[in-house]
Order: sequence, then structure tokens, then C-alpha cells
Amino acid sequence: MRRILLVLALLLPGLALAAPARAGGWAATYLDPVPASFQAEATYTVGFWMLQHGTHPYEGPDLGKVGLKFTDGARSLEFTGVELKEKAHYAAALALPAGRWKVEAIQGWFAPFEIGTLQVPGALAVKPLDPELKAMLPRYLEMNGGKDPWGQVRPPGSSKAAVAPAAGTVAPAAPAPAPSTAPALAASASLLPYGAALGLLAVAGAAWLVLRRRVRA
Repeated sequence: MRRILLVLALLLPGLALAAPARAGGWAATYLDPVPASFQAEATYTVGFWMLQHGTHPYEGPDLGKVGLKFTDGARSLEFTGVELKEKAHYAAALALPAGRWKVEAIQGWFAPFEIGTLQVPGALAVKPLDPELKAMLPRYLEMNGGKDPWGQVRPPGSSKAAVAPAAGTVAPAAPAPAPSTAPALAASASLLPYGAALGLLAVAGAAWLVLRRRVRA
């Protein structure tokens, strides 16, 4: 009995620490744009985003299997997702027989997320998102202090970070036009003919006086 109590005493602290890590944990999956129509036995590649709390990439140890699950009551088909370059972004190749399929996301240790219903042949009817969840995703950057975990490729409905100028920088002012010297040059050029004419008149007057004195002499 003492040994059993000792084993329980050693195990309970570990269980108590592990429980909060998963208590209340949840995730949501958003699909990238899908084909307008699915045909039986045809192969399609579907991209999707598995976001913790419906807003951000999973933060924690190994998540487990991620993929898409299709059930029609009698049959169940699973297609494993392959991790893509972007955080929390996956793609799954799938092919389905004819039927009406319930579509769910396999989200590792998180509970499955219901996506909608797929009619084959036919189209996917996506289950409407909870309004509160739908409003959270565009506001994630604001709630995360502006830190953007994605780049150009991002989950549908997420907002993009605004590119702000670096602190302390000022936009360069337009260079001031150089002072124009054209008017001054034009004015001095326009005075040259008058100056030359006055000079010629002075020379002519002096020559006339010299000639007049010589004639009188």
C-alpha cells in the first residue's frame, strides 16, 4: 500500500503539470480557395491553415497528425497534410468517391474542427464561422503587438502589417532650385549696345575736336 501511495505521489505532480497545457486548448482550420466543383475519383490538392485559438500558429511541442477527414456515415477517409513553408500552412492531396461527405480537420491533439459538407460530384459547402471567431483573425496583429508571423502568403481573412517608416527618419526634402542668374545676365547683355554706342560717340567727339583745332591752326 505504501508503495502504491509513493508511486501516486510521484506521478500526480507530472499529471498536474501536463493537464494545464491541454486544458482549454483549441484550434480552428481555414481552407485556401478550393475548386468550384469536385469530381469522383479525381485528385485535388487542398491547402489549409491550422491555427491555435483560430488566430496564430501552434506554439508547443510535437502537434501530431494534421490532415483532412471525410466521413459519410459508413465510410471514413483521411488524407494527411504536408507542412508548407509558411507557419501553420498545410496541403493535402485527396481523391474521393461519389457521395455526400462531412469534412473535418484533423488537428493533432486538438479536437477535430468541422469544416463543412462536400458533395461529390459537386461543391463544398463551408460551415459558417462563429462571428466572434471570424472577427478575431483580422485583429490578430493588433492583439499581437504588430508582430506578423506570415509574409505575402497568409491565412484567408487575416490582415497584413502596415509598413511604417523607421522611427526618427524624416522624408528627404525636395532640393531647392538653384538661384537663377539668367535675368542678371540678360540685363547686362541688354546694356552692352548702349555702352558701346556711348563709347563710339565719345571717341568721335574727341576726334572732331582735334580736327577742328588743326583747321584753326
